[in-house]
Parts: sequence; structure tokens; C-alpha cells
Amino acid sequence: MNQSAPDFESELRISLTPVLVVLVVCGLALILASPYDPSDRPLALGILLLLVTAIAWALENRGYRAGRWLVILALIVGVYLANSLPGMPNSLVLVAVPTTLAAPLISLSAAIALAAGESLLFVVLLKYPVAGLESSAVIIALIAIWAMFGVVVAVYRPTRQLSEWVEEYFERAQRLLEEARDHRAELEQALEDLAHATRQLALTNERTAVLRMIAEEAQKTKAAFVAKVSHELRTPLNMIIGLADLLMETPEVYGGLSPALLEDLGIVHRNCEHLSSLIDDVLALSQAEAGRLTLHRENVNLRDVIDESLTVVHPLLEKKELGLQLAVPDDLPAVYCDRTRIRQVILNLVSNAARFTEEGGIAIHVARQDQHVVVSVADTGPGIAREDAERIFEPFCQGMGRPWRDKGGSGLGLSISKQFVELHGGRIWFETELGIGTTFSFELPISLPMEHVAGPGRWISENWAWVERASKADLSASTFNPRVIVCDETGDLYLTLGRYADGVEFVDTKNVIQATQELQRGPAHAVLLNTASPDSLCSLVESARQAIPDTPLIGCSVPPQIERALEAGATDYLVKPVTRADLQKVIADEYIRRVIGRPLKRVLVVDDDPDVLVLLTRLLHACDDTLEVVTARNGKQALEELRGSSPDFVLLDIVMPDLDGWQVLELKNRDETIRDIPVILVSAQDPTEQPRGSRLVVATMGEGLSLSKVLHCSLELSALLLKPD
Repeated sequence: MNQSAPDFESELRISLTPVLVVLVVCGLALILASPYDPSDRPLALGILLLLVTAIAWALENRGYRAGRWLVILALIVGVYLANSLPGMPNSLVLVAVPTTLAAPLISLSAAIALAAGESLLFVVLLKYPVAGLESSAVIIALIAIWAMFGVVVAVYRPTRQLSEWVEEYFERAQRLLEEARDHRAELEQALEDLAHATRQLALTNERTAVLRMIAEEAQKTKAAFVAKVSHELRTPLNMIIGLADLLMETPEVYGGLSPALLEDLGIVHRNCEHLSSLIDDVLALSQAEAGRLTLHRENVNLRDVIDESLTVVHPLLEKKELGLQLAVPDDLPAVYCDRTRIRQVILNLVSNAARFTEEGGIAIHVARQDQHVVVSVADTGPGIAREDAERIFEPFCQGMGRPWRDKGGSGLGLSISKQFVELHGGRIWFETELGIGTTFSFELPISLPMEHVAGPGRWISENWAWVERASKADLSASTFNPRVIVCDETGDLYLTLGRYADGVEFVDTKNVIQATQELQRGPAHAVLLNTASPDSLCSLVESARQAIPDTPLIGCSVPPQIERALEAGATDYLVKPVTRADLQKVIADEYIRRVIGRPLKRVLVVDDDPDVLVLLTRLLHACDDTLEVVTARNGKQALEELRGSSPDFVLLDIVMPDLDGWQVLELKNRDETIRDIPVILVSAQDPTEQPRGSRLVVATMGEGLSLSKVLHCSLELSALLLKPD
């Protein structure tokens, strides 16, 4: 506030010009009113006023405050001179005027100083009177001075306070304005940075989308490459394995083989089996990474699975004279898992332990921990080095130094085991110490965790009628999983869905009427409608919408799985490599014998590979040397042989250049003369492992969906469709 005082004084200071104008007017008036006589006092006073005015104006223009002091002093002197003039009695009271003007012209301090100085002068005049100056006039002038000074102070102080308050708020407003400008500049900079970041993010999203498309294409190419290479590798391997089996099992067909040759054939057979298992591992790993590996869950006794795995590894343990310890509690509950996959995990861990252990033995320990089962396989092998431990679960990873490199293997067993365990919702880990041994452990949930479902409010409807049941429900056996009614005309979607969602209760129905009856027995989260052809889906959904108004309807079109195709045109299927035992089961199949009604005489083998034709022919003759084997190199020849030779059953390859196996089946079923001939499909890949899907999905409920629900469904579905499987 002290710093603002000078500014306030300058703001209150009035201009000197009006005062100078008044002085000039007064001086001219005195000059004009007086006769031209140098000794005349009014004339001299007028000239003095004009002279003072000129000097004060010059000083004011140069910025000197002395001009203002000169005017005030001149006015005081003029008042004293005017008081001595005849005809102007008691004019001394006018001395209060210059004292009052001192405040606006100079400052309040100057006015106080003048008032104090004049008061002191008047006190002296009262004590020492001057001729012609009455004491009463002096007292009146003194009173006038301080009265006018009081008026000035009374006006000056609130004005000063108001001015200081205004100045304070003005300064605060100035600061706020500057801060606002700074904030505005910061905000503009932030907006500019945000716009730049938005552009960068949009560019990054575009690049990410492109990279994602590239990655998806690479994934598809990789899957196609793996499938193609595996098929191409399996074909010659099937030939080698089949011929080796035939040579070792029936050497008399070739006139007898020496023991050394049989031993060499055994080596060839084992190595081909190793290559075949490697191909299976690569396919399994590819399916697991792509999210297409399905689990066939059931309640499994782990003791039986471990015994099956040990049966395979037992010869290696005996050969190395390794000990075996097995600790499985008697009260171990059944584990809800895929028996085949978990057996492969245990087999991988046990075979690795046996392969890397030269002395000591293997210990298998099974224990229950809360709602999980932990299986540990410990060995007394060399252990795992630190540099190898960090990447032991990576595909094709093996130890870099001896003795790990000398033990062979593909390096896929642990990676696949990790994938299988994690698909079950478990985890796998290991503990190792160099020179002491390694313990691999994996943990599996005993049963699937219960997921939160919707509250009971969604099941309540005022239109439902209460129905008393004669018997009480068994609450202990009831399930609380989401309930979905599957209305499937193809008949096999119900079995397939159980592999993808174990925590959902599926109800199998064949048509809308059965689905409606199931809804009357109990509510469901949704009704899943499926047709073999997308063209008939809309009519099915429309009929279901009218019959089921209060339950969400989801329509899809999933083509029938291979089992359905087999029911429509084939009897069974075989997966390459086809062995003598496989063909023996086909020949002994009761269904085929019942359809034929007589002993088997003639078999048609269809394959585009001549080596496969030779192999299957020899295997069939090894099973039954009385069989007549007819061969065909393509689909057209197969249909001709079916009509001409009338075989008892057909071994039909799926992949052929002109007509594939499915097309041959379709054409065969149209011909009544050959429709009933049993067909066994032969494929290099298990048809049941092929991924399934629907080309479209339809959703509706009751009278239809509002625009709000359509929008929300669009957003939810778009987010779901953009996610990987």
C-alpha cells in the first residue's frame, strides 16, 4: 500500500492550467480597472499576477513542481496585498483559498505545511499587531484556514481510502488477468500438444492395425504352412511306417528276412515314429497358439493316467536300471480335465526325466492343495543350467551344452505341456540344482471355478403361473451354471459346445417345439438356434421369435462336423498312418459284415498316391489273403469301380485332385445302386480336430430390438469380433 501512495497523490493532483487562467483573468481585470499609474497598487498587483503566471507556466511545461509552489505563494502574497488595498476590508480571509489549493495542486503535506506556517504567522501577528491589520480579521482568517483544511481532509481521506481500495483490486485484477493469460497460453499449448498426440495416436493406431493384419496373415500363413507341410511329411512317413510294420510283422510274405535286417527295420520304424510324433507336436503347438485346440474334459482318475504313462516309459527305466517312486493318495478326487492332454503332459515330464537321468531314479508325487491337484516329477539328473532355465519352456529349446544336446529330442515337449496345462487353467514350474536333479511340477484345478451369474430378479415374471411339484427338488445335486438351450437341426453342435464351455449347462433340442417345452421346465439365459445352411436360419429365427417371446434368441449356421458327414455317407474314418491293426478292426467290424451279409470278398482302395495304394493293398492282404483289392487313382475312377466291381467296402482318401472324398460321397449317395456300400474315410489329419465356426450370427428377442439395444449390441459385438479367439 505504501508503494501505491505516490501514484494516488499524482492521480489526485489537478492541472495547473485552470488556476493559471484564473490568475490571468484576475491580473487583466486589475490592470484594466486601474488607471495607468505605476504607483497604483492594483495595477502593480495585476502585473505581478501576470508575471507569476508566465513563470509558473514555463516551469510547469518543464516538469518542475516549483511552478505550483510559485502560484500558491503568489496567491498568498496577493491576498495580503489585497487586504491592504482601500475598499477591500477583511479580504485576509481569502488566504484560506491558496492553502486549500495546495492539496490538489501539490500534495496534502504541502497544504498542512502552509496551514501550519500561516497559523504561526497569524499567531505572531496577534501578539505583535501591525498597523491597519485588525485582530478580528486575523482570527477570522485563521479560522477560515483550518475550516477549509478540515473540509479538504474530510473529503481527501475517504477518497484516498476508496482510491487505494480500487487500486488494490485493480492490481489484483491485473495479476489475475496475467495469470489467466498465462493459463490460456498453457491451455493453448496443451491443446496443441494434445492435437499432436492425437495425430500421433491415430498414426500409431493405423500402423498397429496394419501390423495386426500382417500378424494375422502371418498366423494364417503359418497355420496353412504347418498343415501343408505336416500333410506332405505324413504321406511318405505313412508309407515307411506301414511298410516297416508289414515287413516286421509278416516277414514270410517276402520270403523271410534275416535278424540283422529286422533289427535295422526296427531302427527305421522307431525313427519314423519319432518324426511322426514330432509332426503331431508341431500341429498341437500350432493349434494351441492359435487358440483352436479344444479340450475334451471329463472326470479323470490321475492314478490311472500316471499308470498309463509309466507303462510307456517303463522299458527305458528298466534299460537304465533307474528306480521309480510313486506317491498318490488314496483319497485323491477325480480331476475334471482332458485325459489325453494331461496324459501327454505326464508322459513328456516322465520321459524327459528318464532320458536325462543316468543314475538314481524318478519320483512322482501327487498331492491335493485346496481346490487344486499338484503333480511333481523329480529326477536325479544333471539339472538345468541358469542360461537354459530362462527359456526352457520356449518351443524347440534344448540345453546348449552336454549332456543335454546328446539326449536328442525336439524341444517341443515342455512347450506343449505348458500350453496344455494353461488351457486347463493351471500352471507349470520347475526347481533345479546342478548335479542334484530337477523337479517339474504342474497344478490343475479339480473342477472348474463357479462364475457369477445374473441375480434372481431376471428370472421373475408376473405372467408366470406357480406350479406345485409333487416331489422336492434335490438342491444338493442342482447346478448354478448358465443355462443355454441348443436348438440344432444338425444334431452334433450340442456335443461340440461342451468342449468349449464346461461352465455352461447345455440342453439339447432338435426343434423349436422341444426348445419351448424345455423353457417351460426352467428358464434359460438364451436359446441357441443352429442350421446347416445360412439360407434357412432367418425362417428358423422368425418362427422361434413368435414362439419364445421372453428369452434372447441367438442364431448361427455351423456346418455339420465330420461325424455327421460320416453318418450321411461314410461308416468310419482312419487317420494316417494306417496300420495293419487298424485295417484288422475295419475288416472285423460287425456293422460292415451286417450290411454285406456275407464274408468280405472285395475292397476298393481310392488314393491319388500309388505308393499308398501298394501299401494298403499289402496290408489288406496281410490281414486276409483271400481279399480281392481293387484300386482307383481319383474320384471318377472310384465311382466307376463302385458301379462296376461292386466292392464290399471302400477305403476313400479325402484329399484328391479332381474330386475329393466329400464330393465322391455326395455323388455316391445320389446313386441308389451304390448308396449302401460302406465307406471308410482315410485322412492324414484327424477330421474331428478341424476348427468349426459360423459364417453369421443373428440376435433377437420378443418383438425385436430397440435402436438403443441395437447400438449397444453393435458396440459389444464389434469389440468381441475384433478380439482373437
